[in-house]
Amino acid sequence: MRALLMLTGICLLLTGCGRAPPAAQQMDNYLERLGRVLDQEHVDYDVTRLSQFRLPERRERLIEIAPMRISLIDLLVDTRRCKPLQQRVSERNSILGKVMPWSHRLAFEGELVRAIEDCIALLSDDPDREELVAELVELAEDKRGQLPAVFWNALNASEEFEYYLRFASEPLPVQQAALEDREGISALGHLAVIGQRLPAQLPPSRPELEAHFLALHQSDRSSQLIHSLSRMTHTLEQATAMLDSPEAGQLCPMGTATSRSRILLNVFVTFYAGEIQPYMAQLQRLGQPWEQSVSALAEAPGIPPATADYLQVLATGPDSLWQRYQRQLAAHSQAWQNVLGACQLRPGQSGWESATRSD
Repeated sequence: MRALLMLTGICLLLTGCGRAPPAAQQMDNYLERLGRVLDQEHVDYDVTRLSQFRLPERRERLIEIAPMRISLIDLLVDTRRCKPLQQRVSERNSILGKVMPWSHRLAFEGELVRAIEDCIALLSDDPDREELVAELVELAEDKRGQLPAVFWNALNASEEFEYYLRFASEPLPVQQAALEDREGISALGHLAVIGQRLPAQLPPSRPELEAHFLALHQSDRSSQLIHSLSRMTHTLEQATAMLDSPEAGQLCPMGTATSRSRILLNVFVTFYAGEIQPYMAQLQRLGQPWEQSVSALAEAPGIPPATADYLQVLATGPDSLWQRYQRQLAAHSQAWQNVLGACQLRPGQSGWESATRSD
């Protein structure tokens, strides 16, 4: 007995052979009941399909950026009047500066450009500094031009960004209260705006950027949403295929309700309208702003091809996860209308009215 208990515990921890999450149970139960009434088979969801929503390797998403080319010694000697610029250069070349994470470097590069441009304004009236000013102007232009690449490196090199856009091992939970991700979606939206406005508008301060990255890391909703959309899309595909089958079309050969069609109506009311539709409403409520933020992020200039491809897989492409779900949502609703309508059991028809009265 003890050995059996140990084996069961190992199974639960390592292979996930415990009970499926409630959302997965609802979807599986829906397909089982639909298939039983229509005498149709379906394919179970294969969790390995989630692997298509794995971010490309980090090295494929990072952009190589040329180092600062101005001489550090000349800069420190010739810009003694520009203390903030001296401080930024010293910080970048310190031990900590050389291992600065990209998320910090994005704010730093904004501070550096601002310090260079302030120094240009300070030295512009000094005829003895014309050559230095010209070099600083060119440097400022170069550093501004690099900001989109720094922005994307800040995202792609961060664990927070990867955490937010990964797929979770479980779908969104089943609950009556609205599922929300205000902080995470808001943070992604703010980062999208920051990226879109570069290089004309410099990035914000380090504390502001850190708050956005922290919000991404503290949210599980995006990763659960990716799982839920993939699993629900599969469920709708399988269910629609059963509803569109010849067997479903022959439920009411005379155009009036039959005993089997009334059983099917019970599946519609109890399991589709009672369980699946409320869960899909949660997906839509959460997914709409999520899709908008992901799409806005993809519009930021300088996006690496590997990152652009991944965002297309999630939301921005015509065959993305989000768009396929929307198509299956519409197709499944239409399939139900067709089957119930052929049996006079669609809401508003005589069969629906008599069926609901009898209940």
